[in-house]
Amino acid sequence: MLASTVMAIAQVGTIELGGGGLGTTNLGTTNLGTTNLDTTNLDEMQLREVNMPRRRLARFDFEENEDFPIELPAGWARVLSKAPAADSNPTTATTATGAPDLPDFGSVKSERATGRGEPSATNNRWALHFALNGASMAVSSTPEKIQITPGAQLTLTAWTRTRGLRHAGARVAIQYHDADGKPLGAPHTCAPMRSEGVWRELRVEPPVAPEHATSASVWLEVVQPKSLKDHEEARFQIVQHDVGGSVHFDDIEVWQLPTASFRASGIGVVEPGVPARLEIRCSDPAAQATSVAIRVRDASARTVYAAEHEVPATRPLESVLPVLPTGWYEAEARFSVGKEPIAFRRARFAVLPNDPFEPDEPPRFGASLGSGDLGTEAAVELARAAFVVLPIWEETTDTRTSRLELQRLRTKVSALLDRRIEPMFRIKAVPDAVARECRIEPDDTLALFALDESRWRPVLEPWLLAFGQQVEQWFVADQPVEAGREGLPARIDTLSRVLGTSIAGPAVGVPWWPGEALPTDIAGTIDAGRHTLEIVADASWRESAGEIYEGFPRGARGMVRIVPLPPGVVEDRERAIDIGLRAIDAWRAGFDSVSVDVRSDALPPIPGPPLELAAWRQVSTRLCGRRFVAEIPAGDGVRAILGDGPRGPVLVLWRDGVSNIDADAAMSGDAVTLDLGATAVDVTDLWGRMSRVEPTRDGHRIALGREVVFVEGVEREMLELRAGFRADPGFATARRAAQEGALVVANPWSTPMSGTLTIIAPDELGMSPKVHRFTAPPGGEARLPVSFSVPRRFESGPTIVRAVLEGETTDPFRATLEAPLEVGFREVSVEHAWRLARSIESGAVDLILTLRVTNVSDQPIDVEAYAVADGYTQNKKPISALAPGATAVRVFPFADGVRRLSGRDIRAGVHDADGDARTLRRIVIPALLPPQASVVEAGDESR
Repeated sequence: MLASTVMAIAQVGTIELGGGGLGTTNLGTTNLGTTNLDTTNLDEMQLREVNMPRRRLARFDFEENEDFPIELPAGWARVLSKAPAADSNPTTATTATGAPDLPDFGSVKSERATGRGEPSATNNRWALHFALNGASMAVSSTPEKIQITPGAQLTLTAWTRTRGLRHAGARVAIQYHDADGKPLGAPHTCAPMRSEGVWRELRVEPPVAPEHATSASVWLEVVQPKSLKDHEEARFQIVQHDVGGSVHFDDIEVWQLPTASFRASGIGVVEPGVPARLEIRCSDPAAQATSVAIRVRDASARTVYAAEHEVPATRPLESVLPVLPTGWYEAEARFSVGKEPIAFRRARFAVLPNDPFEPDEPPRFGASLGSGDLGTEAAVELARAAFVVLPIWEETTDTRTSRLELQRLRTKVSALLDRRIEPMFRIKAVPDAVARECRIEPDDTLALFALDESRWRPVLEPWLLAFGQQVEQWFVADQPVEAGREGLPARIDTLSRVLGTSIAGPAVGVPWWPGEALPTDIAGTIDAGRHTLEIVADASWRESAGEIYEGFPRGARGMVRIVPLPPGVVEDRERAIDIGLRAIDAWRAGFDSVSVDVRSDALPPIPGPPLELAAWRQVSTRLCGRRFVAEIPAGDGVRAILGDGPRGPVLVLWRDGVSNIDADAAMSGDAVTLDLGATAVDVTDLWGRMSRVEPTRDGHRIALGREVVFVEGVEREMLELRAGFRADPGFATARRAAQEGALVVANPWSTPMSGTLTIIAPDELGMSPKVHRFTAPPGGEARLPVSFSVPRRFESGPTIVRAVLEGETTDPFRATLEAPLEVGFREVSVEHAWRLARSIESGAVDLILTLRVTNVSDQPIDVEAYAVADGYTQNKKPISALAPGATAVRVFPFADGVRRLSGRDIRAGVHDADGDARTLRRIVIPALLPPQASVVEAGDESR
């Protein structure tokens, strides 16, 4: 039922009924980066467009009746039709205009002295009056009244006043027509409203006029609640109507605004060596031609092309770009007339090669579509999906016309199978009609399968019969199921049994929230039935890396769906990087299938390939069919992961915790040098940009930022050599006395390896001997004994043992190896905190350091806590007989610490006098005051 008063102007949509008329409003949907509305991100220039020139195409104030009064003004006609019969098809039982339930009830006529405004010589206040008599009513103008051109952006405004309405409402609509006067789609309408006796404005801003549009018509409507409901739905409901009431319309205007559209041709994917083409259209009512300045930037925001064109108002212009390297691009167009800007638009495209791709080999990467309205073309061509999850049931699915639903779905499934892409189905929601009949919520699909099989199987059966031999994987829900859901294993088994009547070996997919532990009964059901647990990794888990997958089935029994960050939370570039890193986490965890969640409201409104799907393509192309092998040590802040498969090895590289850097800047210093073999390697970044890197004496120098790069052509054995180098043991007690250890060199080759290992870091440990000659058997190891000591000034924590190996297998090689080594005091754990306090004696602000010392061994210990800083004498405080698991707290004041320690550090820790073991931490104090002159260092036993 309509609210008593509707104050706001509703959004514009498309009426669902065939050629036009009264119906419910359906807002446009985004199709993988493109929309049916010419929208883009708003910026300062776009906000100025509201003040741009516009032209009024028509005005209807009905004042012509003053000279020639007639019941309906010239060029207007009553729209009449009958409601569909009870046994008719509701999609066809309409008039030529498509309007249902418009009987010849009530009256429409011109009235004097009832319109808007004050009476004057030119305003006799004529208006069009609707007198209700229990039914919906409508009039429309003839198309020839409003002449337009394709691509025109129109705005319809009208004023209405209602009296005596409690259920019905007034609204207006505009409809496009071709040269023969035939409607082009349904009218575009606003929401019905009631004004309680005052004049209110109605506004419609439809999509731009389609290609063959030459005219438009205006609809004035009074709609009863029944006209806004589905015909079959209304048959079973009691709907209240207004028997009487009146509605006046006046001052109806149609305006044309400057219209600009800008997009890449096709879906925006361009083959290498082929020039990209940009389609430009601008219809300005104040000019015959418009100037447009085009600028194209790559993924690093560098300008790669710029040009200016004149765009005629009557036809689109195609701008052909020069051949561009592979990668993702964003183009901008600034439209102007003379020196006056009128519009700003952006478009995206990607130049992507047809790389080798094996969709049948796990691990595989795919796309999970959030709506059946989303097309599969971009998911296949751009995201390079090995599988696509299609929603077959949604709330709006009409199970009574399953033949039409199945035909649309069959077209998508056939297109996927033709490309060797596996289709999967998702029962996203219970269709409204089924949910009402079964008295369950539409989003609770599991509640449906808890009912007797006879209540839902007949509805699902047409889909089973149509696709049982083509689709094996069926997901039971869209949102994660509740871990404590009663009878969940039984529901999975029941659905699997029903699916098994039409499918050989069906697999039921169960969405799961990673924060819920998997009960053993559900885990057993999934394993026994060879079903799939789908981990829904939404954005809240983006910082947890691979930890969220612990405890869940991997391989074929596990699957991950990556849910991107919503647009606008971070920049599109960061959003795409986040998707890539989370996909790599899932790949490393060992899942056979990883998908990205694709929804219309989660994609940028800029026409062309979304950046996140361009990034997903690289993840899919480079990692499909390749399994995780090892993490390779690659230096501070650099992550290197080795994968391998039938297509050969790949090294995945990125920097942790840094912002993106430009490739040119990287080559001047922000790069990483790695020994990847004796030949050149191919480097592809997350946006598809490719380069070949030749080896140097020190290795391959690769530009590297936070964005992932994929390096192919690497020598797997050289990388496994780096991964196999280690210190044994991996923990060293921090004490000055000499201690023994070994460096282990693993030979990944199938031939003997001999060579010389030279230790180059860390110098402070004094490892000896520094040079070792060795021979390692095929697939074996060489242990190189070393002795070292840890000086008191050496900070506890992880350090890196770095060495240069000059070796030979079948060919000579040189590699820099790194092994992690933890240095500290194993028996204790130390936590610190500091605060500021004003001294009562001096008035200065002191710094108070607190150490919490915990005994993590199984024996009592005697230690002393200490703290010292430049300019202060070392302070020691004993801790005696600290029991296992117990914690002692010691406090160290630093007088006038705010002034003297601002921007400096405190060295603190724990010392075992008997065993000479200690832990040392450097606690950095931020700059609390402007820099001070240096102070003289006092005695410090930690040196």
